[in-house]
Amino acid sequence: MTRPPERVIDVGLQAERTYLAWTRTGLTFAATAVLLLRRAALGELWLLVFGVPAAVILARAQWRYRVTVAKVKQGRSAAAPRLVAAIAAACAVVAVGGLASVLFTR
Repeated sequence: MTRPPERVIDVGLQAERTYLAWTRTGLTFAATAVLLLRRAALGELWLLVFGVPAAVILARAQWRYRVTVAKVKQGRSAAAPRLVAAIAAACAVVAVGGLASVLFTR
């Protein structure tokens, strides 16, 4: 009788992928924020509001990486449904800001 293979948990790669995804999202937000800040410097100050999510995402990326590593090492799920909803909302805010900067500025 053969034993079933043991479940192997790769502690490093899941957290690395999560960190890279957060970083990519944050960098995309930052690039959009830079464009919005440029427009704000030209007199469209209301566009400053849309740059905030970029800073939040970049700040949370490192924290989320550490949380993911800790949870995977403990054998727990690293899923965070509320966090996914928050990131989706931040993406929507940044997208609306980018669209507004194109449509409603000089």
